[in-house]
Formats: sequence, C-alpha cells, structure tokens
Amino acid sequence: MLVGGTADRQPLSGPRVYGIWLRWGLLYVGQTTDVARRLRDLPIGESHHLANTFPPETWDRVVVISWPQLPEAADLLGSLDSKTIGLALEHHLQLATKPLANGARRKADGGWRAVDRQGSTSLGARTVHAIGDLADQVLRMWNDAQIYEAAGGTLPDFVRCIRPGASIRIPRSVFAASTEDALHTVCSLDLDNP
Repeated sequence: MLVGGTADRQPLSGPRVYGIWLRWGLLYVGQTTDVARRLRDLPIGESHHLANTFPPETWDRVVVISWPQLPEAADLLGSLDSKTIGLALEHHLQLATKPLANGARRKADGGWRAVDRQGSTSLGARTVHAIGDLADQVLRMWNDAQIYEAAGGTLPDFVRCIRPGASIRIPRSVFAASTEDALHTVCSLDLDNP
C-alpha cells in the first residue's frame, strides 16, 4: 500500500521524504534514498524504531513526496547528491513542522535529550540553505497533503497520501481500555473482514 503501484500510479522507488501523522498531529519526518525498502519496513519496525513505539494501527496518515520529480530538483541534482538533498529536505521539514518523535534522541545512559534543530551541525542543516526553492515547494506540497482527503480532490503525481487507519479499523474502545483489554481486542481483530 505504501510503495506499490496502483491502477493510475507507478510503484515508488528512489529518494523521497515522508511523514507519519497520528490523529492529533505530526509524529515523524524522515527521508530515504530507497523508499521501497524503507517504507516496506517502516510498519514492521525491523530496522526502524517508529513502529515499535507507535504501532501502525495508530497512524492516521502517511505522506510521501517524490521530490526528484519536482522541477526545482533538476538543477540541484547536478551539484548535490540525492542523499544530501534528502537530508536537507528532512531538516527543513523538521524545522517547519516540529514532529513529536524527531524532537528527542536517546542518550547512552538510556535517558533522553532534546534535539536542537536550530543549532544542528548535521549535513542536512549545513546544506538546507542550498535547496531554497525545492524546500519551499516541498513544504507547500507537504502542507496540502497533511489535510488531504480523497473525496476533496487530487494530489499531484509526486505526492502520495495513505490513510492506514482506513484499512485497519480498530474500535475506539481499544484506546480507552486497559492495556490488557486493548491487547486482547487488537489481537482478536479480523483484519481481512474489518
């Protein structure tokens, strides 16, 4: 569903930026140079922490932007590699949107430290100034996609918005139940017949 093709869209491949929302707001912003591998793995948590902390059943929306398809990317790809551009876009989106899961990092002692995005010296932070027009266009598409509803129109071909909650229906009572009751309810759901 996240990376596969549809009747009117090709399967996703190559570099992309992506975001995951919960009902109450943006959870995570990421980038990858291999979207097929990353997004197939993302919901199962094999090489990514997110699904272990926030299960896919709680995700409200996943947005993927195929930034290399934008006209603003053409000139940049001649002077910067796709990983560097992706990291700069990720940094730009994190600065603009302040996602919950990107706001802190684990320390060696198991505790947490806040991420200082403004003071970052990461490759993305050092390069973000070089991708101005592309960053602005990606942010515009991001803002459109975060409020997109299928009945309300269409998104450009280079933007994909998936609503995992529409395909995995979990009764609202699960979120209000005790952990034991919620686990029993989720484990007994017939996902083939929601």
